[in-house]
Amino acid sequence: MDIKLELPADLFDADFTEEAFRRRVQELAVLELVRARRLHEHEAQAMLGIGRWELVERMKAAGITPTEDVFDEIKGELEKAIRAKRPR
Repeated sequence: MDIKLELPADLFDADFTEEAFRRRVQELAVLELVRARRLHEHEAQAMLGIGRWELVERMKAAGITPTEDVFDEIKGELEKAIRAKRPR
């Protein structure tokens, strides 16, 4: 998919380039697709050309909980439930 934006050229300069803006918009779009569960994390990682832990950092910065954290939370809740069911 190609998305085109019409933006004034004077918004960009050496400190804020069109290319840097394009990459940032692409990253935000890919992260939003992860949030919407339209892309898997490994697909997002490949599309962005970044490592796993860099993706995790960017997901957290965008308010998206990475799979590892979800599993850790579920594991913690399960362990808590098992402990609560054990006879004392």
